[in-house]
Amino acid sequence: MKPIKWAFLALTLFAVTLNSCKKSATKPAVTSSIALKFNGTAYSTSTITAAYKSGALQIIGSYVSGTTLYLAIPSNVKVGSFDLSTGAGAATFSTGSSASFFGDSGSIVITSFTSTTVAGTFAFHGTDLTTSNTCTVTEGTFQATYATQ
Repeated sequence: MKPIKWAFLALTLFAVTLNSCKKSATKPAVTSSIALKFNGTAYSTSTITAAYKSGALQIIGSYVSGTTLYLAIPSNVKVGSFDLSTGAGAATFSTGSSASFFGDSGSIVITSFTSTTVAGTFAFHGTDLTTSNTCTVTEGTFQATYATQ
């Protein structure tokens, strides 16, 4: 009878050990962030609003002093590249009340697109339509959880 108890104990311990090694079915939450360089100056924020509706995606990053970044893909959002010069994507960088630079060339690249999250990169040349001043936005990265509307 003793060997049966030890075998049962060993089997129970083995089963508990195997069960505790299972991978978690839940994925870690995405930490929303947008980072970029505007004319060489680094900007970064975790204050992001992202929405997906009827195949269109909008992402807004809010920085200090009213500075904002707006990225949009008006239709057919998927993993891939979206050219700003053809209208497949849109980007605007606003430095508060002083200037708004509209992306006239460059791209937004979606590297990951799930049912709740999006991530990618972007870079563009922008022009302020009021003053004709230009800017360069480089090294742009983003990741966000979006609301479906």
